[in-house]
Amino acid sequence: MIGTRDTQTVKSDGARAHTPNISGVLVRELGNILTRSGSMAEVFRIDWSEIGIDVRQVNWVEMNPDAVTDWHAHTKQTDHLVGIGGNIKLALWDARPRSPTHGATDIIRIGAKRPVMVVVPPGVWHGLRNESGCPASYLNITDETYVHEEPDNWRAEPGSPMIPKVL
Repeated sequence: MIGTRDTQTVKSDGARAHTPNISGVLVRELGNILTRSGSMAEVFRIDWSEIGIDVRQVNWVEMNPDAVTDWHAHTKQTDHLVGIGGNIKLALWDARPRSPTHGATDIIRIGAKRPVMVVVPPGVWHGLRNESGCPASYLNITDETYVHEEPDNWRAEPGSPMIPKVL
């Protein structure tokens, strides 16, 4: 079958579930907690089983309406992505030659209405598309500090022939 299997489903209790197609990619449902004054979501806790890192850097990224990032991957860094505003399509591609899911792709939608944390291991290419029509934001919590002189950041433009067309 050509395309990407939709693994983002709704469980019988109405909660969303996502079973990643890519080995090592983890999705933690965060959930909004309604308060008298609005809502709150815990976006990161060191005691969650999905967290196996010492946090070294946290980046807040805002994407323009309809913006698309470059595809990118890291050799050492593990990303923990949390959508905090708008609707963002996160596309993933497993380029790790020794991975049991080598060549697999996945789509996970993140944002304020669906707060999840997606753990993206080294070697998994990922790109993001703002599907909101207005600015959208996400946090990237990493286990490596960005070294500007020698970045652990490999890039390919959207639409690059080396990347599957899932973004």
